[in-house]
Parts: sequence; C-alpha cells; structure tokens
Amino acid sequence: MNRNSTDLTSTKTLQPMHWVLIVCGMIVLLTAAVLYNQHQQRQTDLKLAQLAATQSQASHSSSSTTIEPSTSADLDMGEDGISMSTDATEAEPSASMGNANLENLSMQIDGEYHDDQTLSSNPSTYGLKPMQSASADLKSMLPEIDQMLRTHLMEAWGRADRDQVQKRVEGWSQQGDELTYRAAWDSDRYQCTWYVVRWNLGSQQVLQEGYQPCF
Repeated sequence: MNRNSTDLTSTKTLQPMHWVLIVCGMIVLLTAAVLYNQHQQRQTDLKLAQLAATQSQASHSSSSTTIEPSTSADLDMGEDGISMSTDATEAEPSASMGNANLENLSMQIDGEYHDDQTLSSNPSTYGLKPMQSASADLKSMLPEIDQMLRTHLMEAWGRADRDQVQKRVEGWSQQGDELTYRAAWDSDRYQCTWYVVRWNLGSQQVLQEGYQPCF
C-alpha cells in the first residue's frame, strides 16, 4: 500500500513539470519566430532601400540623358543660325522682305508705252551678274518674288493674262555688305519697269525697294 501511494504521488507531482516544459518550449519557439521575423523584415527593408536608391540613380541618369541632347540640339540650331547670318555669301534675306507695301509703290511704275523699245536680256549690259552665279538662298527666293511682281504689275498695267507680263532680264550685284537684286519686267504693250531691292547683309535690313523706269 505504501509503494502504490508513493507512485501515485510522484505521478501527480510530475504533471506540473510537464506543463512548465511545454510552456517554456512554446515561449522559446515564439521568441525564435519573432526574432526570425525581425531579421527577415530588416533584410527586406534593406533590399527595398537598395532598390529605391538604384531606381533613383537610374531616373536621374535618364533625366540627364534626356536633357542633354535637347540642350545640344538647341545649341546646334543656334550655331547654324549664327553661321548663316554671319556668312555674307549665304545670309540672304527672305523674299517676304521684298513684299513690303508694294501697293504704295504703284506710283513708281512706268505705265507709258515705249513702242519698239526693249531691254537686252544680257544682265552684264546693266552691270549685273547672272543669277546662275547667285547664292542658293537668293535663287530660292525667285519664285516668290516673280509671283509677287507678276501679280502687282498685271494689276498696275491692266493686263488680264499672265502671258502679257514677262520678266525681261534679271541679275544681282554686291558691294561690300550690300546686295542688290534687279529685275526688268515688260508687257505686250511695251510697258517696262525695273524692280530693285537692296539689302544690308550684316543687319539683314532692306535699304531700298522700289520701281525704276526702264527708259
């Protein structure tokens, strides 16, 4: 009887110890889990910080790359403009300069009939160089100038057909920084007039524009 009582007492006293061990084990496991999670969180935060820094550098590099070509292009355009405007042989004014207030110049047009009088078609006769030797810029302006003059002279001379007004001779000359373009136009009624425009190549300003009699 005594032995059985001792065994029962021992069994009863060991049961709380089991609970203590279980609780301690759970605490250890929870602590380990918390520490592991904290370690993983630190690693994740570190990777995110590195990724953000990498993206920031890439964005800055991309922004710099985008801005630099744009600035370079602006400079290139500016340099081209300066190059054209400072080169006396290439810096020709636009044809729109020759279209300034042509209506106000109508009184300069010779409307008289000069029967049996015509001008030579050789520009050198009038101290002019042929347009074949003119700069490309000046040549490119001719279609616009021709259209402008033809329309104006048809109205001034009362001609209805384009073929009734023709360009007889044209040419250019240059003295220093001054470029002059001259063109003589006549009609089927023997009307004739010179159109003269003179530019300053340095300032790109029109110095003279108007009509002069042929005879």
